[in-house]
Amino acid sequence: MNLKQIRIYSKTNMPKFIWCGMFVLLMIGSGNYGYSQDEGYHKSVINEGIKIDFTLTHIDPEKQPGVFTEGDDVLFRFAISDTITNAPLSGAFPAAWMDKVERHVNRTSCGDKVVSYIEGKLLSRAELDLNVYYVLTLNHDNTISVVDPLFGYGGSKLLHIIQLESTGYDWVTKENQTMIYVSMPEASQVAAIRASDWKVMANIPVGGKPKKILLQADEHYLWTTYSLQGNFEMNSGVAVIDTETNTLVKNIETGKGKHTMAMSDDNKYVYISNSDDGTISVIDAHTLEKIKDVKLNGVPHSMAYSSLAKALYVVNSQKGTLIAIDGTTHEVIKTMQAVKGIDKVAFAPGGRLAFVNNPTINTVDIFDVAVNRLIQTGDVAEQPDQITFTDEQAYIRHRGSEIIWMIPLDAIGQEGAAVPIIDFSGGAFPPSAGSPECGALGIVQAPGANAVLVSNYKDKVIYYYKEGMASTMGSFSTYGSFPKAVAVIDRSIEERNDGEYETVAKLRSSGTYSLALFLNVPLVMECFEITVLPDPVKEKARIETLLGPLIVKHFPVNSSPNIGDDVTLRFQLLDINTNEPVSGLSDVRVMQALFSKNTSEQTAATETHVDGVYEITTKFKEEGLYYVYVGCASHKLSFNNPQFITLYASKPKSQ
Repeated sequence: MNLKQIRIYSKTNMPKFIWCGMFVLLMIGSGNYGYSQDEGYHKSVINEGIKIDFTLTHIDPEKQPGVFTEGDDVLFRFAISDTITNAPLSGAFPAAWMDKVERHVNRTSCGDKVVSYIEGKLLSRAELDLNVYYVLTLNHDNTISVVDPLFGYGGSKLLHIIQLESTGYDWVTKENQTMIYVSMPEASQVAAIRASDWKVMANIPVGGKPKKILLQADEHYLWTTYSLQGNFEMNSGVAVIDTETNTLVKNIETGKGKHTMAMSDDNKYVYISNSDDGTISVIDAHTLEKIKDVKLNGVPHSMAYSSLAKALYVVNSQKGTLIAIDGTTHEVIKTMQAVKGIDKVAFAPGGRLAFVNNPTINTVDIFDVAVNRLIQTGDVAEQPDQITFTDEQAYIRHRGSEIIWMIPLDAIGQEGAAVPIIDFSGGAFPPSAGSPECGALGIVQAPGANAVLVSNYKDKVIYYYKEGMASTMGSFSTYGSFPKAVAVIDRSIEERNDGEYETVAKLRSSGTYSLALFLNVPLVMECFEITVLPDPVKEKARIETLLGPLIVKHFPVNSSPNIGDDVTLRFQLLDINTNEPVSGLSDVRVMQALFSKNTSEQTAATETHVDGVYEITTKFKEEGLYYVYVGCASHKLSFNNPQFITLYASKPKSQ
């Protein structure tokens, strides 16, 4: 059983608690644990010959290490190794869930918890599921939809609508899935969106209309091509944004016309095409200076960088050529002839085979960059417009057909051989039919499986296709939006380095949690108990909502008065924000409710000579338990606030 393939999609409504005066405490079973100024919380356990080093740290380096509060974005890291060989355990596919511990009920064993989570019972869904992914759609309007597929529960759920300043054109996500960047040409801005709560953190002006957007390998800079509003005759180029501060660092003019962009895989160079000039500008990614313009014999249309060949490959659509430019000398080293009308170039995993679609004659050309030669051509459906890849397949989307073509990557590469084609339907309409121009992908790989998600603009649907099947396995609505592109935010645990597994999540609410970790091979179940502090600001707001704007401070009173005796009930009203007495109120009333008969009566209170202190004198007429509430309509203090006292009125002993 592979938890990466099972996938349990779960969310839970958060119960609200008030935790007062608590210091954060992390208590995690048996084993070695402690706090480090660098690592925050760290725990090591050994189970079934497997060592698990668990650390929990803040994403924000300014946060106090080891102190976790509701709303914090945190990094879960599990380093897993074999205790005999000390070798990292790669390919382990761990799964984890985090749920509240109910102190006053019988505790469930760690193994039982894990089994209930895996079975996906609705009543056993964890508050925080670290094995989920969310689907984002870049819509025709100025929105992004965030959808929880909930495949395991037979439906989907719209989680959030992100409002943009204008329609998005392209987007990119940080490798750790914490930030999303969206280019917005009409707003001349790039949106920086925090993925933990889908909040737009900044709208960054770029001085032009941004389109293609890329993160460099170390993710320090975000690059976006831009053009000037309605003026291709003027020089434009690329804008550089600092991802730490979300501010514009520099605009680099590269040339005239439309621009596309590619990057070397070593963080050294950024390549910008200039259609009107017929050039490729080479930018030094460290100095942020243009170091060369490579002159082409024609108009650059699209381009991609090969990590294997260490070269840039540029499509000249008008002449039907694919041009290779050396990544070190930045000289043209080869021009490969195809047929006029070729459109976009994309590299299969590994960087050896370049796929180029031709919508004018409905073909896909395959170039081998190890020999810089066109080796195969496959006939596809009408107007192929986009090529994407999984580990196993190339997917060809068409603007003139609803059919998605697949090319098995392990069955190509032999020069002159026929290109094998497999197909399935991507909807009732061609997936991109009717869609405005968009730079983002309409087909992306689903996490943890050889499967893809396909956005269909006119259908207003995202389809789920698993490789090897004859048709799509499922779909979910985009809730009325027209999706131009689809992306995935993967919150599941991923192997970042050999034996090191990570994910990020937001601690949603305060309380004591049990973190359950599961490994299938070898079978390991381990639970860790974690207590999270309430956020002081949110806690204050919760208390204000619960209590109202006034604090009622009751003075001591005989809690067992006799029936018919005069009883003075005295209390002080304090402002909840300043804790200062509130005087001069003329509409303060006291309600006495007899519990046994569900009856009540109200009495107006008067202010004493002490500021903010009010009182009534009353008699209790019947025996029983009374609830005494204070209300004040002018200050929106209702009788149902929890600041009450109880008294029990009894018959005098002589009776």
